[in-house]
Amino acid sequence: MNKWKIIAPLGALAAAGAAAALLLKKKDEPAPKASAGTKKSAPREVQMKTGEYSFVSGFKDARTVEVKLDYDALRFGFDVIGEDFLCFSSDSHVAVISGEDFSMQMEYASFYKGEDFALIGEAAQKKYAHYAPVSFASLEGFRYREGDGVCFCLPVDEYSYLLLTLLRAEGCDQTIEELAGGEELRELLDSIRISFKE
Repeated sequence: MNKWKIIAPLGALAAAGAAAALLLKKKDEPAPKASAGTKKSAPREVQMKTGEYSFVSGFKDARTVEVKLDYDALRFGFDVIGEDFLCFSSDSHVAVISGEDFSMQMEYASFYKGEDFALIGEAAQKKYAHYAPVSFASLEGFRYREGDGVCFCLPVDEYSYLLLTLLRAEGCDQTIEELAGGEELRELLDSIRISFKE
């Protein structure tokens, strides 16, 4: 009998036995642990604070407007300043919210005689690129692109509105439009509350 006819089936049997042993060994081994990339991330630590910005609105029947905004103090700073504004303002003081990716200046703007919020919205739609209506919680306004920033206008009363100018931080890898439509900014602006003191 040819010796190869005997050796070949023995080799096949040995290979099959090795494969079976390997399968049995794999069943006994514990499942591999999840890689670091698939682990659930720990909840992000937050330190919520409320920033407040106030101004006088109106003339004969003037009243104080208080604007409050909630922010995470571990991610943002909040200051009311009277100089060194982020962008030009004729107001005596503005609020500034600053974070890693963007900063935003909040100021009050008064209507000229005969103006109202609807009228300035129509004018902005004709004048500025990237005009779009926006809504944050109970506030409905509009935004537009001006220079390097995006401006948000939100109504206050028949005399005033809020003008918020969003500016991208140097080194941020997002565009200003992405920041303007981003979740971080929405969280801030959704928290705005406006109240009045006579």
